[in-house]
Amino acid sequence: MTRYFIGIDNGSQSSKVTVFDEHGRAVCEGRQSLRPYATPGPGVVEHPDDDLWTSIGEASRRAMAGFPGDVADIVGVGLCTIRFRRAVLKADGTLAQPVMSWMHARVSRPYEHTLPEARYVTTSSGYISRRMTGVFQDTAANYAGDSWPLDSDTWQWTTDDTVLAKSGIPREMLFGLVMPGNVLGTVTAAAARHTGIPEGLPVVATANDKAVEALGCGLRSSDTLLVPSAPKWPA
Repeated sequence: MTRYFIGIDNGSQSSKVTVFDEHGRAVCEGRQSLRPYATPGPGVVEHPDDDLWTSIGEASRRAMAGFPGDVADIVGVGLCTIRFRRAVLKADGTLAQPVMSWMHARVSRPYEHTLPEARYVTTSSGYISRRMTGVFQDTAANYAGDSWPLDSDTWQWTTDDTVLAKSGIPREMLFGLVMPGNVLGTVTAAAARHTGIPEGLPVVATANDKAVEALGCGLRSSDTLLVPSAPKWPA
């Protein structure tokens, strides 16, 4: 029996879903471009409506439609999104406002609680993890180097009240954190209907776009350098 793994890659321009066999060979793929950013005001750059989740659903269904094997041989899902997006959620895990792009002026600043219905503040990977699994957990690796109150020694939220206050995010509004390689939860029935991915598969935390890119390029030691290039934006 050949085992298969699903990789979900939600980037700045598209969502890609690829099924790999246990030898690392891609056997099928689905892709869906993201909609143009909404820019309703100065410094405001948002993903319109629920575009991240919608595009992942479309890309996943295309990938699964092209899968040549037995879905019973698929053993897990890896989830990765780009860094520095901010998602503000209601208590049920749906969006309280459009997801902020990494280019949004507020993403690099402390959180400001302006929406009464806002219950959680997370990244795009946290939001998609919640939609996939129903669990309010995210990869710790998507919070490094930003305005989040992460303790980089423990890879958990800081216990320093001063640092927490500086972020503007109350502790109860933060997701639980898991390390890359650990399971975030399993695919819910609703997520299975949306994506075509089998219900009950474990969804595994990865890292973020550049960290995963580095691993994929073979960066495994401190004496190796990766020089990445940015997306090519139209003029």
